[in-house]
Amino acid sequence: MTNNHSVITQLAFIRKLFVTLLALLLAAGAFAQGFGPQPKDAPNLVLLEVRLDEHSLSDSLTAYQFGDDVFLPLGELSKLLTIAIRTQPAEGRASGYILDEQRGFSLDVIQREVNVNNQREVLDRAKVKLQADDIYVASRVLSRWLPVDLDVEMSSLTLRVKPREKLPLQAGLERKERGKRGAARGEYVDPDFPRVATPYRKFDTPFIDQTLGADVRHGGAASQTSATYTAYLTGDLAGLEAELYANRNLREGATDLRWSLGRNDPDARLLGPLRARTAMIGSVPAPGVANIAVSSATGDGATLSNRPLNQPNRFDRHSLQGDLPPGWDVELYFNDGLVAFQQSRPDGKYSFADLPLVYGANEFRLVFHGPLGQLRVERQSFLLEQSMIAPGQAYYSMTRQRDESGHARSVAQFDWGLTRQLSANGGLVRLAQDGKDKRFANLGLHGYLNSYIVSADLATSDGGGQLAQVALKTQLFGLSVGASHAELKDFSSELYLPSRDPIRSRDELQLDGSLPAGAGARLPVSLQVQRDRLASDAQNIELSGRVSAYKFGTSVTNALRWQSHSGVKTADGLLQASRRVAGIGVSGQLQYNIEPHLSTSTLAISADKYLDDGYLLNVGVQRGFQQPEYRITAGMNKSLGSFGLGVNGYYSSRGEYGVGVQLFVAMGLDPRRGRWITEAQPMAPTGAASVRVFLDKNQNGVMDPGEQPLEGAGFTVNGGGTLARTGPDGIAYLNRLPVKQNVDIGFDVTTLEDPQLAAQQKGFRVVPRPGKVSQLDFAVSVTGEIDGTTYMLVGGERRAVGSLELELVDASHKVVGTARSASDGYFVMSSVLPGNYILRLSKEQLKRLDLSDMGMHLITISPDGNFVNGRELYVEANPK
Repeated sequence: MTNNHSVITQLAFIRKLFVTLLALLLAAGAFAQGFGPQPKDAPNLVLLEVRLDEHSLSDSLTAYQFGDDVFLPLGELSKLLTIAIRTQPAEGRASGYILDEQRGFSLDVIQREVNVNNQREVLDRAKVKLQADDIYVASRVLSRWLPVDLDVEMSSLTLRVKPREKLPLQAGLERKERGKRGAARGEYVDPDFPRVATPYRKFDTPFIDQTLGADVRHGGAASQTSATYTAYLTGDLAGLEAELYANRNLREGATDLRWSLGRNDPDARLLGPLRARTAMIGSVPAPGVANIAVSSATGDGATLSNRPLNQPNRFDRHSLQGDLPPGWDVELYFNDGLVAFQQSRPDGKYSFADLPLVYGANEFRLVFHGPLGQLRVERQSFLLEQSMIAPGQAYYSMTRQRDESGHARSVAQFDWGLTRQLSANGGLVRLAQDGKDKRFANLGLHGYLNSYIVSADLATSDGGGQLAQVALKTQLFGLSVGASHAELKDFSSELYLPSRDPIRSRDELQLDGSLPAGAGARLPVSLQVQRDRLASDAQNIELSGRVSAYKFGTSVTNALRWQSHSGVKTADGLLQASRRVAGIGVSGQLQYNIEPHLSTSTLAISADKYLDDGYLLNVGVQRGFQQPEYRITAGMNKSLGSFGLGVNGYYSSRGEYGVGVQLFVAMGLDPRRGRWITEAQPMAPTGAASVRVFLDKNQNGVMDPGEQPLEGAGFTVNGGGTLARTGPDGIAYLNRLPVKQNVDIGFDVTTLEDPQLAAQQKGFRVVPRPGKVSQLDFAVSVTGEIDGTTYMLVGGERRAVGSLELELVDASHKVVGTARSASDGYFVMSSVLPGNYILRLSKEQLKRLDLSDMGMHLITISPDGNFVNGRELYVEANPK
């Protein structure tokens, strides 16, 4: 009777749950209609990193995935590759030439015509998509039109460009290499845009990421049902940045909460003389300390720091952590090799703690996979040798935290720049070990000498324990090399755990880099060796290695680990591979043992396929060999325009099975338009900007009543990727902006159809923060033009002279325009904003050439954009 009652109760709960889910889905569909109808073949928008050889050209190229094809923006990609093709998406046309003016190019989407290298062909309309910001072309078709092979890796959201002919861009990069200017990957030149503050408010409508899930599972004689609701909110509260994570079990009524309040400023303008960059209370991370403490990803407490937000957490280690919604997982790639993987946790976080850094480039890539087919990528890149602290500069970080285990820890660390090649660090740590509070002190020196980084560290504990370590990092034969040796005396910590046979010394060696594999390909490799000598003279040795390859659209990574602890040897490996075949994404993973005996542990294979109407089908099979078991999984997901919905199930050879439903929606309010924006991708961890463009008739920089908004204007973010175009109201919404760092939003003048229009300000710098929309205004004016001739007076006669530099100076004595006269003395200055100016010859050039000018011109450009013609400027040689 009891069992029957339990079954009836569960069935009633399931029915109620699915009725609730169905009502929510219907409401969501009706809500979605308020944002406009969804196209039948709704595309999947993705942002791609564009790579040419070892150079990163852009980390935010907009692309769309329609079915099996990835469509790339013709105009934006041509601009990145310095190919002279310009698009007019409103008219469905593009024109220009490819590398040589004799190799013309034209495209007319409406007439279904394309002309490549002066050869006309009929356009397959299904391979071209017109969007407001550009003309998008299927990557395989674009590879045929342009002299490049375009390889799209959806697993890492990377577009690899392989030129079949030398591009002007490549020649420019080679000149930079020879001149030793800007050879670093992903180099970005600071445009010096004025910073626009985003005011903090006492309360602001937050961004919300919401997940509602329900499942039914059966195993043995028992069945279980569950339902959860998760919300992650970010925004302004009490003049601070606020975040709240709540996870509620709807069946049991239990709720987990995590919150934080504080501020971040990359320019160190917090708390007056403290010049802090981070001040936070609530759930905060605690940094790791070399040889003493590992990083603690989250815990209740407070933190205060002035360390740069875009630099490694400490000298030779870096930690990556953030928010991860339910059902998501994240892969970590380091220098193109897969190094770690994590799934979502109950606290909604992920954490890759204390990752070792190498000499040279350190490129981290986080690839996030959502349960409904979502995919996004975050990247961080820096050179270890460029993170040296300037002389006289001091950094501090202080954290008090109660970690997830309920233990209190305090960390205070300081760094000082002593000279251009030498820095020091030190601090105090207090944490719990074996149920007791333990105190530590540390001190270190780090020096840079030519291509070597040398460090020495000391650590002591309150029990009299001591540790001394020396380390070296450099680069040999294209490989980053790191080596260290540590001596211990009665010392134990979170890195050196106490034992009956304690560690007396530790040697470590690390090699990272890539090896040539022919045809310009490279194989990322990594090798780590650690040897511990114990008090008993026994040795523990750990060796791990990894090699990755990408060829013919297939990505393969194999990792090996070998250990010898007190003579007991074990070895295992993990082989991973993925590729797309005929529009089907296939991935596999094989975990195997080598020692003490060769055996297979687990084998997993999965596949996914985009179907019509935006559906994504995925299936998987997992085979366990240690405890024989098959497990089959399947799911059908669909992005309902602004929502994500998925149904998944599994079956095990042990008779276990289950089915689940998940609904995800991210919401944020556009304050300028006053409407909600919903998406199937997380919004809460990111920032956004509402950008307005208008024709400023009275030149006051403010949109006054009656002034015209401009449609079709585009923008760049940190120099790359036109992300959006303004609508009829002159407004564009830029989403998923990186937070807690300076972001430059530039005006893309090439998107204006009238060449006589120009923005009064080329761009603005903002610091986006989670859940906040920055509001920017670009005032556009009708510009004028100035032309004339430069002459030299010789013997009382004038003679046209070229190569003279001219300057246009505004009322604030700032040079706002330059030009150089041609061989016949003629010059022209275009796109001159309205205002009063002085037109003069360059004083520096006149001094260098020992010339004197014979006067200057007062110039006025009216608000209607007049043309000033025939201005003459004279020079003569100074008497000897």
